[in-house]
Amino acid sequence: MSDIVTRGDGVGIEISDSIIRAVRLRHDLEGRLAAAAEFPVNLSDDNSTLDALVLLRAELGDPDEPARVATFPRNAMMQRVDITGRSGPDLNKLRSRLDRRHGINSTVVVDDGPRRWLLLIRWDAPAVRRLEDLAERAGFVDVTVEPSPMSLARVTGHDATFVRRLVAQGDAHHAVVKHRLPVTALSTVATGRHHPDVDISTVDIPLAFFDDFMVDAALAEVVDRVDERVRVQEHSEHSSTDGRAPLVLDLVGVPYPVYPQHDLRSAERQAVALGAAVGAAGLAGPLRPVDMIISGIAIDDQFDRPWAIEEISTLPDVETNAPAGTVKRVTRRLRTRRRRR
Repeated sequence: MSDIVTRGDGVGIEISDSIIRAVRLRHDLEGRLAAAAEFPVNLSDDNSTLDALVLLRAELGDPDEPARVATFPRNAMMQRVDITGRSGPDLNKLRSRLDRRHGINSTVVVDDGPRRWLLLIRWDAPAVRRLEDLAERAGFVDVTVEPSPMSLARVTGHDATFVRRLVAQGDAHHAVVKHRLPVTALSTVATGRHHPDVDISTVDIPLAFFDDFMVDAALAEVVDRVDERVRVQEHSEHSSTDGRAPLVLDLVGVPYPVYPQHDLRSAERQAVALGAAVGAAGLAGPLRPVDMIISGIAIDDQFDRPWAIEEISTLPDVETNAPAGTVKRVTRRLRTRRRRR
């Protein structure tokens, strides 16, 4: 394996319950794409997942570039809160409180101009760590994991505001994005839609809806309203044209080539993997890793409960220097005499 990693070289992997896709990017190739692959997988079986990852790596040409895994399990959730100006200890307390009260065990810090956001992610953190370990066992190098909406937002273009990803049958998610960063994301349903596919919209979305933290029910209601608004606009646009325009992704200044949808290299199939590969290749600037809280012990929960002083005993203290009694003196003399005999 080469010890030199060139900026622009990276591997992106999209993993769902039933399918696994991946691309390999090279800095010295036009369009950046070096290889693409796709295999079925049974994510509930570690051996099946490992076999699929080994085949995937072989199909990509046994890459030794950094790899990034993108996944977004069903019932996963992501939203952001403003942490501009907050200190490190404040962030630790916030993460601990979110884990204890809302089951949000993963976060990542992102910068957007002068603002700093904390992306809150609720998913099965031990299962995500397992995917990372299986990818490393399959031979991938410097493996990191991130939510699929984060990968997809990275290649949608600067003007994109809403994306919808159809991964496989019964597996889809949608997200509000801004400046190539996710604002919020949830699982959704796409009955009757062809898959895999990606929808990208630039409809104006008031982001004030997402300034405050929301519980899942309220967040889902707001995102569903946004989704319905986007569908109405898409319907009007498609009815006024001859059909849907080809999907074009932006690999940080390099337009991704257009391939037929049945092609393994098509943007409809590999959009998420391409976004993950862009991150792994270092083309999207410095990125912080996802911080996962695996332990159930909260940091600020050590003293966050009532306490009291309990009286241990009412017996008087024993005087250790008290003079020995008559019985003890006689016993001591007998013992001494026996030793002399």
